[in-house]
Amino acid sequence: QNVVNHLLQLDIPPDKPLRVWIQDEHRYGLISTVRRCWTVTGHRPTAPVQMKYRWGYVSGAAEVLKGEVQFLYLPTVSLDHSRLFIQQLVDTDPEAIHLVFWDQAGFHPKPDDPQLPEQVRLIPLPPYSPELNAMENLWDPVKRRISNSVWETLDAIESAISEVLKPFWEFPERVWSLLGDSWLTRGVKMFLGLRKAII
Repeated sequence: QNVVNHLLQLDIPPDKPLRVWIQDEHRYGLISTVRRCWTVTGHRPTAPVQMKYRWGYVSGAAEVLKGEVQFLYLPTVSLDHSRLFIQQLVDTDPEAIHLVFWDQAGFHPKPDDPQLPEQVRLIPLPPYSPELNAMENLWDPVKRRISNSVWETLDAIESAISEVLKPFWEFPERVWSLLGDSWLTRGVKMFLGLRKAII
């Protein structure tokens, strides 16, 4: 109910189509990540390790209504890079109003940022609540794919990450499965019903 009330208070022109995104970032790097894995009883597995201090980030967003995803590999996180990804979301449908749910990271623009496209409405999630962000569930299979391995370049690790992400941009049902029956999907559905009644 809180999310419905929040959306009703936003300045959303009634004649505009609507896109609703939930966004998150994931950091990856050449320092090896060691994770638990399955093995046969009595066998102690080993994992190669290297220490190379190079990092990258992948920004991802899932769209609630059409089951679409967008991803962008970035060299770092910053306000400018966050705005760049927001623009990528807007470019998917320039005529629509884009509602973007995301956390309150310091490198995310604030809702009143004058540099945001006019089609964007930012909705910050409560602090310290990753459980509210469905995109968090996407990064676990990414971590499984890239852990317990040595990667020589960021390009190589990005190719491996893309293997995990590819089914999500190919099949909308994978996106809806990721979002699930959650506070977000229920709230958006209720909001759309009320918006239709108002219009």
